[in-house]
Parts: sequence; C-alpha cells; structure tokens
Amino acid sequence: MKKSTKKPLKKTKKSSEKHQIEAKDVAIQIGLALYFTIYFIAHHYLGVYNTRWIFYAGIAALVIYILCHKEKKKEKFAEGFCFYKVFLLYVIGCMIGVYYEELLTFSGTGQWLSRQGIIYGPFNPVYGVGFLAFILLLCRNLERKWWLTYIYSCFIGGAAEIATSLISEYIFKVNAWDYSDKFLNIMGRTTVPFMLFWGIGGLIFVKVVFPALSKLIELIPKRIGNLIMPTFLIFILVGHITSYSALFRYGTRNEGKPASNALEVVLDKYYPDDLMKQYYENSVHGKIEN
Repeated sequence: MKKSTKKPLKKTKKSSEKHQIEAKDVAIQIGLALYFTIYFIAHHYLGVYNTRWIFYAGIAALVIYILCHKEKKKEKFAEGFCFYKVFLLYVIGCMIGVYYEELLTFSGTGQWLSRQGIIYGPFNPVYGVGFLAFILLLCRNLERKWWLTYIYSCFIGGAAEIATSLISEYIFKVNAWDYSDKFLNIMGRTTVPFMLFWGIGGLIFVKVVFPALSKLIELIPKRIGNLIMPTFLIFILVGHITSYSALFRYGTRNEGKPASNALEVVLDKYYPDDLMKQYYENSVHGKIEN
C-alpha cells in the first residue's frame, strides 16, 4: 500500500508560512531601523519643524500597517501595568507637552518656538516624567475621590518641574525656564498657579485620558506590537542619550571648557552651538536667582 503524503504536505505548508512571516518580520525591523537612521541624519539638514513631518509620516505608516494587519487571535497587547504600556504613555506625554507649550507660546508671542526637551523628536521629557508619576502614583487606584486626585496632581506636577529644573541646571548647565519673576513662584522653578494647572491636567489624565489611552494601546495587535516596540524603544533611548550628552557639552562649552576627550570632540563637531540653539531656543545658561 502506498503511504499518504497529505500530512507531510500540511507540515511543509505550515513551515513555509512560518518562514514567510519570519522573513516579513525581519524586513519590518530592517525598514524601521533604516527609517530611524534617515530621521536622525535629516535632523542636521532640515531643522526642527521640517523633520517632524518625517516623524509624522512614520507614525502614519505604522498606523496604516496596524489597521491593515488585524490578527485572528484577539490577544491584548501591553495589557495592565506592563512596561510597554507605561513606556508608550511616557512618549505620548512627552509629545503632548511639546505641543501644549508651543501653542501656549504662540498664543502669547505670535511666534513658533521649539519646546522640545531633546533633539530628536517632538518630545518634552518633563511632561513624560509627569505622566509617569501620575500613572505610577495615581492610576493604580482609579476609584479615589476626585479632589484627592486633584491635590496629589498639583504636588506631583510641581515636584516634576522642580526636579527637572534642578537636573537641567546642575548637570546640564542649562535653564530651560526661569519663573523668578512670576507670581507665587517656588525657587523660580515652578509656581503655585502652574501647580494648580498641573492638578487640573492630572485629574483629567487620571479620570479620562489614561483609561482611554490604555484601551487604545491594547487594541494594537499583539504580534505587531511586540515586533515594533524593541526598535522604537532603541530609537527613544538613543535620542535621549545623544540629546543629553550634547546638552551637557553645550553647557560646558558655554563655561569656556575645551573638549577633554574624543566624545566631546565629536559632540563639538556635530552638535555646535548654532544647532543646539535651534532645538533649545528658550534655554539660558547660568543659575536661577531664587
């Protein structure tokens, strides 16, 4: 009797499909790596605002890809308080902070000024840290009374501003803001009115924004989310490390200190003062007068 060849064919077909999926995954990761490399290089030639369109195009392409590749298994991506969800919320907070401050500045001065906290990407880590603080300290208990959430948010937001200001001044030798002339300022690093606004923002975030964003993130197909997140995480880390290194050297240059090692020579070459001023238009060197 002849043996049936159906089972081996099925295995071969499944194996072939698996290899195709793996090859596609590798292609996506290579494509993302090339995209972010181009994005980094473009910053040095196109400037702050022109490069943002490259970033938006990349995000739009990812969204379209996700919408076109729904999975049969409806497994939730980044469910609960996991690392990927907290990381994405940090990134979203950084972006919201940039647009909020730029719109606020434009409404007051009529000028568009960059409020990026790092060089690569429309990110302001002050707001990202604020988001993280709200998530870790407030979002684990969504049933808390609203007025307690508001009070906690006031203090968390004010503390985040003070901490970031101190780090910027004493480590990076740069003051991104100085509120010494503002009403009810605290050490020139935040103000009571700003803390009250942080309270409103924190309350809205905890009660409305966080639940909505949490559900939205979990709609990302699990396989695709796990595929793209490592590359995106590396992009954010490299952007932060490079920006803070350049910012630190920017501060020491303005103190008149020459480059003392190969890394500082590279930073002087690729991140000169004119480029740094483009990204940190509101930064001032020196200490805040309390």
